[in-house]
Amino acid sequence: MMAIFRNRNFSLIWFAGLISIMGNWILMVALPYHIYKVTGSALATSAWLMASILPGVLFGSVAGVFVDRWDRKKTMIFTNLLQVMVILMLVLVKSPEHIWIVYVVGFLESTLGQFFSPAESALLPQLVDEEQLIQANSMNALNDNLGRIIGPAIGGVLLGVWGLNSIIIADAFSYLLSAILIGFIVAPGLIEKVKTSPAIKSAREKFTSVWVEWRAGLKVVFDDKILRNIFMISGIALFADGIMSALLVVFVQNDVGANATEFGWMLTARGVGGVIGGLLLGQLGSKLSNRQLISWGLVLMGGIITVILLNPSILLVVILAGLSGIPAIAWIAGLQTQLQQSTTDEYRGRIFGTFGTTISLLMLVSSGLAGLTADIFSAKALIFVAALISISAGLLAAFILQNSKKQEESQTAQAEIPA
Repeated sequence: MMAIFRNRNFSLIWFAGLISIMGNWILMVALPYHIYKVTGSALATSAWLMASILPGVLFGSVAGVFVDRWDRKKTMIFTNLLQVMVILMLVLVKSPEHIWIVYVVGFLESTLGQFFSPAESALLPQLVDEEQLIQANSMNALNDNLGRIIGPAIGGVLLGVWGLNSIIIADAFSYLLSAILIGFIVAPGLIEKVKTSPAIKSAREKFTSVWVEWRAGLKVVFDDKILRNIFMISGIALFADGIMSALLVVFVQNDVGANATEFGWMLTARGVGGVIGGLLLGQLGSKLSNRQLISWGLVLMGGIITVILLNPSILLVVILAGLSGIPAIAWIAGLQTQLQQSTTDEYRGRIFGTFGTTISLLMLVSSGLAGLTADIFSAKALIFVAALISISAGLLAAFILQNSKKQEESQTAQAEIPA
């Protein structure tokens, strides 16, 4: 498992991601808590999440087109540097009347992220061998959970002791350091391969080349049954995630009665569970199919959340939040690997861009519904519905991904039979 870190390029992109995600979690644990504490409104809190999701709906697919056209390494670097400047705009938030700036920053930061994420996902298969891909994705998913361990704890302390500005500086610095590390990646020949793709070269000769390439990416998704199924399953699962993400702070403050520090403990515990899950996947990932990782991960996630809702005591919630990190990292790693393996490099950026748009649209709708209905139905009841949706998505994955695999094997066998 650790042998993958002997790959210098992978190590650089991994540590860059870890530092950036740590900064994101410093902000994510503090900002929603601060918004709800100041406004007392579930809708105002979910609006920040919606502002962050909206760019994925508007720009995700088109951003993937540019990722396939541009130098992916430079795209990641410039995105990080622009995010530094955007995050620093939060220092203008001086009072509750300035809360609208938070939404603007959330929108702009996420817009830039629409270019970074598909660039990273598209570049990764070119930095590691194919047999190491699931380990690489597991280690990348591990980043998120390591960030959950360190970021929330730091964020809670910074917010309580030095205030919002300290959070802003820490997040901005993480983006800057990430850009520096990515700059040291050396991958000769990779960008030339992307630039000389026949599909892209011919499209550039037309005024509408961006739209030609975008439609070509969509066609790949519609023509591939496995990709269609992956999009559907992840869409259902992330619709549920949008509900939980929008109402987590409300549930924690109202039902669990946790303060900002305790809220940080919960997210940190989930990060610890994710680290354990990442280490387990690093050892066992090659022995498990993508279908198993996705289906069992989603079912276990929904089950653990249900138990949390039934027993909302601070100690039990922290423990179960830690356990939930294991299936979370499993289904995400399985999803990423399946998308990468089902797509050629020529279209990989567009596929991940289209994927980002699809899930962003569903999460936007679900978080908006959650914010609007939280005052009618309790946050606890709505999160329970989300848990049931997650379980349903896992069961669906166990059925249709298995069928997709069988169909693919059958088609391959038929193609090999001489006429």
